[in-house]
Amino acid sequence: MPLVSPDEIADKVSKAYPRFLKSWVLGKAENFFPYRVRVRLKLDPQNPKETFAAHELLLSHSKIQRGWGYTVHREKIRKRDFGTNLVPTAITVDTLDDFLRLAKKQTDFYSTQTVAEKVRLAFPQLEDWLICEVSKIAKLADSVDGLIQVAHYLIEHPLPDCYIRQLPVPIDTKFVERNESILKQWLDKLLPASAINVNETRLIRRFGFRDGQTHHSLRLLDPGLSEELNLPFDELSLPLRYLAALDARNTSVFIVENNLNLLTLPSYPRGLAIRGEGNAVTRLEELSWLNQNQLLYWGDIDVEGFLILSRLRNIFPHVRSIMMDLETLHRHEAAVVKGNPTKPDLPVNLTEQEAEAFDYCLKNQCRLEQERILQDFVEATIGAIPSGTTV
Repeated sequence: MPLVSPDEIADKVSKAYPRFLKSWVLGKAENFFPYRVRVRLKLDPQNPKETFAAHELLLSHSKIQRGWGYTVHREKIRKRDFGTNLVPTAITVDTLDDFLRLAKKQTDFYSTQTVAEKVRLAFPQLEDWLICEVSKIAKLADSVDGLIQVAHYLIEHPLPDCYIRQLPVPIDTKFVERNESILKQWLDKLLPASAINVNETRLIRRFGFRDGQTHHSLRLLDPGLSEELNLPFDELSLPLRYLAALDARNTSVFIVENNLNLLTLPSYPRGLAIRGEGNAVTRLEELSWLNQNQLLYWGDIDVEGFLILSRLRNIFPHVRSIMMDLETLHRHEAAVVKGNPTKPDLPVNLTEQEAEAFDYCLKNQCRLEQERILQDFVEATIGAIPSGTTV
């Protein structure tokens, strides 16, 4: 195998750049040099001509010839096949400048320096983040000033309750969207727990911005509630922040997943219904008045349905399920379809009957979607629910 080439040395140095950055960000860059490049230096007695040519090429691209780059360490050694010659024994890169030029990382490193200096000056508490992300921060050179300004504003004005484009910061309307991942990492470390909605993953909702919120459908099951709640319609759709303002007392609230089922629920004394929106059902936590009213959840009888029920019960421990049991499933056997091939653990907070139905759906990979349940059965079941409206 021929002696190592200058290009191979440069490639090795480039691959060592992330390790250098780790040393640098920890303040140990001086200990990194001289950096020894581990490469092939053994001479090939079978190909002396090629070996000598490779040796000359190696020297011609070294620091002693070019003024920068790698250093070839040589010792005078006698070889049977080559006689007495100066033979390369080690390759080192002795300075930061040599290292960056060989790795072609000058611009990258200077950008990394700039970002690190600005972040450290603005937010010393992000030091752990810098250490973990140092190999990626060069790309933030053009956006770090905007990121710092946004973070400063949110520290001074947590939960701003405004749209992102209304931030009094000189950034374009897409800036936050482009840098959402970085901002989330920063703000999770910089903001107090009271300013972070840990149940939300999207930056807008997590840190209290307004957005084009999902509208949740609401339907009054008792016409008498219309005047009491000051609602001119018995069916409407509103963002949660408006639904949160309802003064609903002594009511029974049905949370239903399927929109058609919501629209066809039978009348119920002092009853109203809200669409759950699947896994987004946990956003109903914003409706504090649900805590003071009877709460009933109707979802699909399948693994996912019980997982959603469990998440909802984590927020509202008093929620009861309806038509999510084996009796309902077996009464509609002809409508049961194949479920998703998932195998999650038994969710917490399920009742004995719910856990039994979950286990059956899991073992048989089956599903009964709520829209497949007969309307007569729905009306009879809801009609039999006692109208105990307070918790």
